[in-house]
Amino acid sequence: MIGSVIFINWLCLSLLWSFSLKIKDASIIDIYWGFGFCVIAWSCLLFTYLGGDLISTSQWIMSALISIWGLRLTVYLAQRNIGKGEDYRYVKMRNASKKDWRFVSYFRVFMFQGLLQVIISTPIFLIFSKGDQIESSTLTAISIIVFSLGLFIETLSDQQMKQFRSDPASTNKIMNHGLWKFSRHPNYFGDFLQWLAVFILSLNTGTLWGILAPCMMLFIFLKLTIRILENAQIKKRPEYSDYIDSTNMFFPSFRENK
Repeated sequence: MIGSVIFINWLCLSLLWSFSLKIKDASIIDIYWGFGFCVIAWSCLLFTYLGGDLISTSQWIMSALISIWGLRLTVYLAQRNIGKGEDYRYVKMRNASKKDWRFVSYFRVFMFQGLLQVIISTPIFLIFSKGDQIESSTLTAISIIVFSLGLFIETLSDQQMKQFRSDPASTNKIMNHGLWKFSRHPNYFGDFLQWLAVFILSLNTGTLWGILAPCMMLFIFLKLTIRILENAQIKKRPEYSDYIDSTNMFFPSFRENK
């Protein structure tokens, strides 16, 4: 089943890559990022059903959690990015590429993100391949609570940033209000909590391998995404360094800003 699910996601990524060449915009992969996990979860659900196996409570909950997270992120990024042109990160990669960008983008952008999706989907694969070995209602309840908290934090911080950017007076200012007062990236922290919840739910399988999901997301945020974003902010707004000095990067802190 897992091999078939990976193939379906690969096919979707390849078709998306082909479309990106037509519109000359590799950044559409960002919109697919969340939806790709929905494809993986739904495919697992479909193959389980077609295989004649009874779909367990944990499998239904896993599918629901991934769907809520993935669809919310997809809609948010689609509304924010569509019509804005290719993201500066991919423009920079395209201009710096010394080889045919078509092949570079396929492997370095689309297939690389596909590989990350497979690794992060470990708890999904565990739930659908091993089933419930522990059947702990406590673990299930904790996962739902942690997920709900993460969803609330991510949704609220995204909405606060959206409102901030919509105000012309905020063009050259730094967002340090609301949840952004306690963390420079509260949206990513909320995202991490949701994947931590997915891992907690996967503990019903009796294995710990699902920890790969939150660990990988944490690595992506701390070592890749945030570093790129903040370097760009410092170049654009030198005063961003003061925000860095006064506010935690990822995990929220309730200390007063300097």
